[in-house]
Amino acid sequence: MERSPIPTLLEKYKNGTITPEELAMLEDWYLHWQPEPMEVPAEELAQLKVEVWQSLQLGAVHQRVIPWRSWAAAAAMLVLLAGAGFYMMHRSSSRPPVAVLPQPVGLPQPGGNRAILTLSNGRQILLEKNGKGVVAQDADATIRQAGDGQIAYDRNTSGKQVAGAPGLNTLSTPRGGQYHLLLADGTGVWLNAGSSITYPVNFDPKERKVIVTGEVYFEVAQHTGQPFRVLAGKAEIDVLGTRFNVKAYPDDPDIRTTLLSGSVKMANQARGNAAVLRPGQQGVLANNGNEISVSTVRAEDAISWKNGYFLFDSMDLPNIMKLIGRWYDVDVAYRSQLNHETFGGTFSRNAQLSEILGNLERLGKVHFEVLPGKVVVTDRIR
Repeated sequence: MERSPIPTLLEKYKNGTITPEELAMLEDWYLHWQPEPMEVPAEELAQLKVEVWQSLQLGAVHQRVIPWRSWAAAAAMLVLLAGAGFYMMHRSSSRPPVAVLPQPVGLPQPGGNRAILTLSNGRQILLEKNGKGVVAQDADATIRQAGDGQIAYDRNTSGKQVAGAPGLNTLSTPRGGQYHLLLADGTGVWLNAGSSITYPVNFDPKERKVIVTGEVYFEVAQHTGQPFRVLAGKAEIDVLGTRFNVKAYPDDPDIRTTLLSGSVKMANQARGNAAVLRPGQQGVLANNGNEISVSTVRAEDAISWKNGYFLFDSMDLPNIMKLIGRWYDVDVAYRSQLNHETFGGTFSRNAQLSEILGNLERLGKVHFEVLPGKVVVTDRIR
């Protein structure tokens, strides 16, 4: 049997000798892991179990910060070494294990590919009910569903512009929805839950302008002399060709732009002050402020939602539940005073809600009651 490289990569991660390329391979394996046999010597297996279990220390996570990568590696190691049985056997803690039960019918389910397309004439199309093929014609473009969760705009072969103002379309996702859009200029757009983008069917030759709410990730096609402009609340982001994420939910305290590649300028539309971002930087404009602060971040973390998982990196409970509420389309009620408690970890967005909440219960002092359309947060009873 061919020996898997994963145990070696995990050992390198634990020792701090892993390279960026090897780390990317390990993360990809963790996110897409499926059970498969691997040859690990018995003595190494036993020692790794002890070391990983000691490093995880589930019972103390709420008292200190644990980087999400430690959680990913530790969780991956536990699954690899012993499966769910060992993971649930928390011998060093007095907490009883939290069982992950099948999700009852009628309770919240993970989100999926669903959106509403509003054409320039006001007609609305529920995209989750359309298969592949042409969805609509608008102005001088054909709108087609290119696959599950994606629509694309194709210019008519005649190349003739329709007279009058350019038709505006809006793609919006409900809570519990996500969608991928390919604009007429070749720009790729991904919408998270509870988000929207308004855009012309065909862009003006001098500029490309769109308006967004919620959270949207862009891979902008470069067109010299035709800059791309994003309006999000009171923020304005100007780009030429780049990859970046915009987070501008109305119920968030700020607007965040995270740059993965290229260059963008983030500006306050009202005051005119601006900041130019480099790859790996994030610009933040507070809703109740005027200045734009810039910091260095791990940019890929900002698009964890696009890659199919939640990433909680020392995140407090209210912000975690805000993300969960949007994706599982649930309201959250609090009967707990543990808003200061922080958590770390990665979870698949395809996981059942009970699975994610069950793990959070193990990590902290909280308890969750899941009802149809609602989650109630309370203190754990000791």
